[in-house]
Amino acid sequence: MAVRTAVGITLDAGTLHVVELAADGEDVVIRRAICDQLPPEAFANGALTDANVVAETVRQVLRANHLPRRNLCVALGGKLAIARVIEAGAAGAEVQHVIQERISRYAIYENLDVLWKATPLETGEDDKRAFLAAAVSRDEVATLLPALRRAGVRVSHVEPYALAAIRSLATCTAGQEQPTILMILRNESTDFVIVKGTRPLLVRSVDEGARELSRRPEKIEDLLVEARRSVDFCKSRFDGAQPRLWVSIAACEDPVVARGLLGCVKQDMAADVEALPEWPDVAPGANVDEYGRQSWAAVGAAMIALGRNETTPHLNLVPDEWPVAETVQKQLMGVVASVGAAVIAMVIASMMVRMSAGDTAKAAEAASIRMQAHTVSVKMASELKRQAAEAAARVKLWKDVRATIRPSDWTAALEAITGQIPEGVRVREITYRNGVLRLAGETQVTDLVHQVVERLNRLPHLEEANIERLVRAPGPDAQLPEYVITCRLREQRTVPTEKEKNDAR
Repeated sequence: MAVRTAVGITLDAGTLHVVELAADGEDVVIRRAICDQLPPEAFANGALTDANVVAETVRQVLRANHLPRRNLCVALGGKLAIARVIEAGAAGAEVQHVIQERISRYAIYENLDVLWKATPLETGEDDKRAFLAAAVSRDEVATLLPALRRAGVRVSHVEPYALAAIRSLATCTAGQEQPTILMILRNESTDFVIVKGTRPLLVRSVDEGARELSRRPEKIEDLLVEARRSVDFCKSRFDGAQPRLWVSIAACEDPVVARGLLGCVKQDMAADVEALPEWPDVAPGANVDEYGRQSWAAVGAAMIALGRNETTPHLNLVPDEWPVAETVQKQLMGVVASVGAAVIAMVIASMMVRMSAGDTAKAAEAASIRMQAHTVSVKMASELKRQAAEAAARVKLWKDVRATIRPSDWTAALEAITGQIPEGVRVREITYRNGVLRLAGETQVTDLVHQVVERLNRLPHLEEANIERLVRAPGPDAQLPEYVITCRLREQRTVPTEKEKNDAR
């Protein structure tokens, strides 16, 4: 049996990892692993800003290391690339609404359109339903894919960084009953991926990354709090379980910060800590860079194209219209080329007719017949273009309808919410994004924050209020506990008039 190969690529703020996997039977081994730096202008605040620079860097790395250009899969990082395991008690059509609402709560989008999908998971418990959901910024995908295509890098699959890490971690720990926590230190954030055997349990991402730790070393305490919470989650979920914690620093560009975090985790955690977890199987004589075997997300992305039945489902976030558009483009280019060839053939045939007769006349007749056949192809291409235009009109109408969904009276809601803040609670920052209001500040007593949430849930303007964060800050300038409360405002749908629908068409 021929050895199958695939290439996984991870694009994150500041870092680029490329891993070539080979599958021979049931074995999956690393053949090559390259870690490189992305230009600083490619990302800003964890978000993609220059897709052309990223695409050119990927092309150069693939070319310099003689990596194959087929079976390419990308795991996209950034603050808007997330994956979550969500438990929902709803059924039927309500499930999609519940999952979308949860996705919106986990990532506070700045009025950006996102691509998201979900697939059911086996929980092993009759009274629970779980779904693995993933989302990325639609704009990032829409700018990244064409840039990669222009650079000659054609990818078939795009998914969030954390989802790819789940796949590789679950595959590596498939035969083990001990819960495993993979703590991935990245430049802009830190991911906590938890699996038990082949079953994903939890994915969490916090804003404290290597760059934040380099500016404020005291923030390491926040990461230690999150690590302890992950360990406690495993112990409470499975009685008597002794979870192990793996700390991966391959996605961090600051080795000083990474080593400092490793030392703190080893000293603080009452769990089995492994500092540098690596992918166990490497081909003999493999070309692997430093930390290449820690590229868990790149390994998980490459697994998609190997044609194996992996434990974690594949959620391809490439928009459905991209393959269709590429097919139509190829058809149009083929039609243009064939019609052009037919026209040239007819011109040559006409010249030959003037010079001779007999066989030349027969050649001209054959060219005319070919020209008629290509005319039919042109008509088919015209029909495809017409259908594409109708589809674009429908998309525009749907976006116009979606644009009419607004909070019923968010100004009144804001006044009502701030009116529930008692003495002893200070609101330092209020942000409103995509129907979600976030209140951040300090409190003298943590019970006051719970009291505020209880009051907010009684307001008619709100669907739900939750405590997103409540920790005691370790810094010398912030001795009071810090809190973050999220409030989702009630929405009303305005139905567009017939005139608005006609204008959209």
